[in-house]
Amino acid sequence: MPIVTFLQDKITIEVPLGTPVMAAVEQAKATLPFGCRLGSCGTCRCIVVVGAENVNALTQDEEALFENLTHVATNERLACQLVINGDVSIQA
Repeated sequence: MPIVTFLQDKITIEVPLGTPVMAAVEQAKATLPFGCRLGSCGTCRCIVVVGAENVNALTQDEEALFENLTHVATNERLACQLVINGDVSIQA
């Protein structure tokens, strides 16, 4: 099972393959904020510090939102759009 680490809280949990990050946040009681939960508000912007290859590809909703922002790091994602496919470390 994949291991997810929420760096800001120093919490590490195991989750089943294909778990949405939102579900992992709830399970871990991590402090990653969510707003709309649909990929349109940007409240849940996070950095995939380790394991970017272990999450799903950028979604159309993320691409649309990030197009309108002036600075987006290559490892920045919207947590509401992420699905875990392997070990990852996430920073809010």
